[in-house]
Amino acid sequence: MPASRLWQPVLATPAHLPGLCALYETVWGVKVAPEALRWKLFDGPFGPLASVAMVGEACVGLYAVIPTPLLLDGAPILGAQSVDTMTHPDYRRQNMSVTLARHCYAEAARRGYGLVYGLPNENSYPMFMTKLDWRHLDEMARMVRPLAAPRRVPGVLAPLLDAVMAAQVRLSGGAGQGVLDKVTPATRFAVPARVPSGARCRVNHTPDWLAWRYGAEPGGAYERLVLGPPEAPQALAIFDMAADDNDPGGRALLRIDALIGAPDARLAAARALLRLGVARGARSAFFFTSDAETQALLRRAGFVPRSSMPLCFGALALDMAGLPSAKGEMAIEGGDRD
Repeated sequence: MPASRLWQPVLATPAHLPGLCALYETVWGVKVAPEALRWKLFDGPFGPLASVAMVGEACVGLYAVIPTPLLLDGAPILGAQSVDTMTHPDYRRQNMSVTLARHCYAEAARRGYGLVYGLPNENSYPMFMTKLDWRHLDEMARMVRPLAAPRRVPGVLAPLLDAVMAAQVRLSGGAGQGVLDKVTPATRFAVPARVPSGARCRVNHTPDWLAWRYGAEPGGAYERLVLGPPEAPQALAIFDMAADDNDPGGRALLRIDALIGAPDARLAAARALLRLGVARGARSAFFFTSDAETQALLRRAGFVPRSSMPLCFGALALDMAGLPSAKGEMAIEGGDRD
C-alpha cells in the first residue's frame, strides 16, 4: 500500500467493518470476526464513536472509544472508554493516532461527552499524556485470590495444599450461593441500589448498559449471581471462566467482571463466587479495580494485589478543573475496561 497517498479522518460507520477487520489483522496479526467488532464499536446503547483514516476505500488507521454512562458527583453524564488505537505499518510516523484521537474527541465534545478514560499501555502512554493532555489519576489493581496450589509447589504436596485452600474457602463466612444463571441476550438486569463511596466518578451500571456489555457480546459466556430478591437484589455479580494457557493441569481462572451492591453484600457475593470457583476446579479468581473500598473488601476475602496498570483520563465537554484530581476519586472495575 503506497504511503504517499493522503489519508483523511472520518467518523466510522458499519460500512467500514470489512476495512477495519483487515486493519486489525494487519496490525495485530489476529482475525477479528465482523460481528464481534460490530458489537464492540457500533452496537452499544449510546451509539458508535470512532475515527478512521481512509485512503480511497482502504482503512489505514483507527482510534475508537466505547460510549459509557458515568456518574460524576452523583449525577449521570456520558463518557467514553478509549479502547483501540492502530496505524497501518505503511502509514506510521505521520501523527495519525493523535490526529484521529482529536477528530474523535471533537465529535464526542460536540455530543456532550464529559470525559474519556483508559488504561494506556507503555507504548501509548506518552501520547496520551503529552499530546492529548490526559491526567494520570490512579492505578487499577489486579486483585487475585489463589484457589489451588501454585505451579511451583512439588507434585506430592500440591494435592494436600489444594485441599487446605479449598477448605478455607468453603468455611469462609457469607450468605449462600444465591441465584445463579447464564447471561443471554434475553437477560434483564435489576441493579442493586448504589451506596455512596469516596469515588467521585464511576461507571453507571444501568440495565441497558449491562445488557449490551454482557448479554449481547458475540461468543460471551458470562454468568450472573444474584443475592437477595431478583427484582431488588442486594448484590449482583457477573463472571466468566477464563482459560489459563500457563496451567499444565488445564485449570481455568474465575474472572469477576462486575461486583455491584452495598459493601457487605458485595463481600458475600465475592465469597460465594470463590466457593463456586473451588467447586469448578479454578486455579484462582481475579478482579480488576481502582476502588480502594473494593480492594479493602476483597482483602477480607483473601485477595491480594498482583499487578497494576495506569488509570488515566482526558477532558472532553467538561473542564478538567472540575474533574477528579486525586487518587481514589475515580472507580473503574472489572468489565468497565475493555
